Amino acid sequence: MLENAEAAKLSDQRIEVDIIFKGLTILVVDDDNNHLSLIRYLLCRYGINVMLADNASLAFELIQQNRVDLLISDIAMPTKDGYWLIQQVRSLPLSPAREIPAIALSGVSKGESYEKALASGFQTYIQKPSNPTYLMEEVAKLL
Repeated sequence: MLENAEAAKLSDQRIEVDIIFKGLTILVVDDDNNHLSLIRYLLCRYGINVMLADNASLAFELIQQNRVDLLISDIAMPTKDGYWLIQQVRSLPLSPAREIPAIALSGVSKGESYEKALASGFQTYIQKPSNPTYLMEEVAKLL
């Protein structure tokens, strides 16, 4: 009987989370298509609209042309990196796009990259590979 009550509670929490995320748009930027697919799959499970970009320049164009509620960006990308992207976003003239909450993703160990990510304008830093539950907790905090 207790198991049924716990399952019902978890189901109610899932419904609440789905309501919180429903209709939100998250832009995910990564030069690795496997990471893009995995994160899109995870976010879509919560009813989140997901836009994908495989480079920082495309991501910046999408941010300027669309309403984005959260940015999740890889740091180490060829040509223009995640630091460039967040600096461009934070340099936009006063607009909602300038204030988009942002999560930095990186395969580099936390240390110096963490400090640089926060100083560049990201709100948080997640090291890849990441636990999906931890990623969703950080998404929830920022939204």
